[in-house]
Amino acid sequence: MGPLSSETPALPSGAGNDRQLQTKQGANATASHSLWVDVDAHQEKKCVVVMGSGDFGMALTGRLVQANYQVVVGSRNPQKTRARASGIGATVMQHEEALQQGEVVVMAVPFTHLASLPLQHLAGKIVIDVSNRNPATSKSLGSLSQAEELQALVPAAKVVKAFNVLSAYALTRGNMGSKEVPVCGDDEGARRQVCEIARDLRFTPLDMGRLSNALEVEAIPLSFFTEWRGGFFTSIVVFAFYFVLLLFQWSVCSHLQHPNKDWSSLNRLASSTVSIACGDTALTLLALCYLPGVLAAYLQLWRGTKYSQFPGWLDRWLKSRKHLGLLMLLNALLHVIMKLAGSPLSGRSDWRGNCFVAAGVFAFVLASILGLTSLPSVSGNMTWREFSFVQSVLGWFTLLLATLHLVFSGWDMLFKPDFTCYLPSHSQFVMVLPLLTFALKLPLLVPCVDSMLQSIRQGYDRTPSRTNNN
Repeated sequence: MGPLSSETPALPSGAGNDRQLQTKQGANATASHSLWVDVDAHQEKKCVVVMGSGDFGMALTGRLVQANYQVVVGSRNPQKTRARASGIGATVMQHEEALQQGEVVVMAVPFTHLASLPLQHLAGKIVIDVSNRNPATSKSLGSLSQAEELQALVPAAKVVKAFNVLSAYALTRGNMGSKEVPVCGDDEGARRQVCEIARDLRFTPLDMGRLSNALEVEAIPLSFFTEWRGGFFTSIVVFAFYFVLLLFQWSVCSHLQHPNKDWSSLNRLASSTVSIACGDTALTLLALCYLPGVLAAYLQLWRGTKYSQFPGWLDRWLKSRKHLGLLMLLNALLHVIMKLAGSPLSGRSDWRGNCFVAAGVFAFVLASILGLTSLPSVSGNMTWREFSFVQSVLGWFTLLLATLHLVFSGWDMLFKPDFTCYLPSHSQFVMVLPLLTFALKLPLLVPCVDSMLQSIRQGYDRTPSRTNNN
């Protein structure tokens, strides 16, 4: 579970100590997520026209009003929309009348309904396209993005693609911190102005350049677990390995050695085999969360700099730690639930049994804390020091407790030859990665090594060529 940025977002551009910070919130907005805005009584409000009164259009309208914008909503049925918009603080007009009120227009209507709008009034205006493709028909729409098609319909307008990665829920939540909003358009001035609006709404604009990049921006909401694929694949492979190993050793092998023996052991497939496989997978994935960081530290010590890029495989591994950690928590939860449903926590009442239960319980609780703090909604409310303590110190302690949980469970199988059909026990397989991770971590804790590593991570560069250039 890799570190996430938890810096407190800065105030809007131009905020000063001599200005009063106020909260302006609509009647239907959630009080706990109100926005702080910089209000200048002598500054004229900027006007934005929002075409569309659906959920997204009204959510964006409320967010703009909270950021001290004057918003005019264009609707086919103003009478029906007026009560809702007035509660937010916006004005409702017919489409044609609304388009005459401002120079910035947000097209918050389905793309298929654009032809029914008075598009001739968009000439010379900054038109923000927030539409997204339908996932079912995205492959049949060709190589042009919807923003480019809109630009072709209104050549005299300045079309900018933005805000399509947001949802109505995200807009109504208030301060979302560093949520990135990709922005692209052919007109640099229009693009810059839309980026300013995004900052006023407390988002982080990401300038993506020309409008030809809109196809890539429109593909972002259509992506389906792209960042999770590596973690999912790793988790499935690890679980399948342990499940097949346990099934072979506990059921198939015993039947091969004793042909007359029945297959009654399969009756405990879910409560025993699957449960243990989930526990073994959880410990392996937890070790895989901390092993790449150790390897990266050795690579930095060897190179003597933090400015060299990591190899591609290590970089992808480091970026997948959060997903591996959450999948670890899922496997640990399944292990606990099936273990409780199938059999007592421990079959022993001596000190080993008590230590086995205690280590497992505390490891699961700390793993839950690691999983929760890796969520942006939680990490965003933590300082960097707090987040680093949880993910580093508590994380390593969790790995230690989980390893001890296995040690106390399979003491006899770990420290003496225990082969079943010429294969070592599953516990001996599971212990390889945690022990390797601890073995590589211990030298990094030596004071002189740790001091050198911290110096490198703070900018010290041992590379002569780089030092000379500086």
